[in-house]
Amino acid sequence: MISLLALSLFACGETSPETLVEELRVVASISSPPEVRPSDSFEYTTYIANPNESEVEVLTWVCTNVGEGCLEAVGGTASVARDVVSGAAPSLTRTLGVSPALSGILPETGPITATQVWTLLCEKGTCPLIEDVGEISGFDAWPTTIQDSLSNPLDWMAELPTTGTSLAYQLVTTSLSETPHENPTIMASPENPTFLTKDEAFSLEFQVRGALTEDARLYNYISAGGFEMTDTFVTPDECTFLNGVAPEKEDQVTIWVVLLDGLGGVDVWSTQMEVR
Repeated sequence: MISLLALSLFACGETSPETLVEELRVVASISSPPEVRPSDSFEYTTYIANPNESEVEVLTWVCTNVGEGCLEAVGGTASVARDVVSGAAPSLTRTLGVSPALSGILPETGPITATQVWTLLCEKGTCPLIEDVGEISGFDAWPTTIQDSLSNPLDWMAELPTTGTSLAYQLVTTSLSETPHENPTIMASPENPTFLTKDEAFSLEFQVRGALTEDARLYNYISAGGFEMTDTFVTPDECTFLNGVAPEKEDQVTIWVVLLDGLGGVDVWSTQMEVR
């Protein structure tokens, strides 16, 4: 009864604008596993919001910069990937790796979280850098002309067009552990609605599992309408409810729910729902 009352009260309130995704954006990325050995490759999956459904170029690169540029620049691992996607909510998976040179560093330092995996989204033809990097393939060394750009993206990110681009990164832990940390799991309730009603409140229920810290939480995003809260703390195996309001005009929305476990692990639940 309390939950029904809370939902009724919320229906008259406002949603958080931070939960609404209206522009091209990296919503979330998952490194599988989130803790990797220098000698092993990992799968990297990115979820993208693309409201214009335009053709988007995607540049992804791995950079472990400990003061002298990206260690990956010398080659020896698949550290750069270039892709093209389209549609309202595309996702893509690449196979990447960190610099083999870290094998000589980790015995002295132990696990380090210094590897950044960058993702640059650009509507086709918007970013010349993607064309320049497009010549790198396989385990090649990076050309000198682009090493500085990939090592220091914060130096040029302000020069990107304000629309039709998005730049994001995620940290990956590198270690020599035989039992690395694994990603958590997010599960949607089978009782969740199969469609939304225009301009009316809705609630989605989830459970999470895995090794979670006290900072573990769910972040929620939607392509139209909005959620009440930007994020919600979670506890393993307990039910978590995310409340939102459906859009007034759109006939379909994409929803993304992102679980961060507080240890570098990520999981994403995403769906497209009809709005009637």
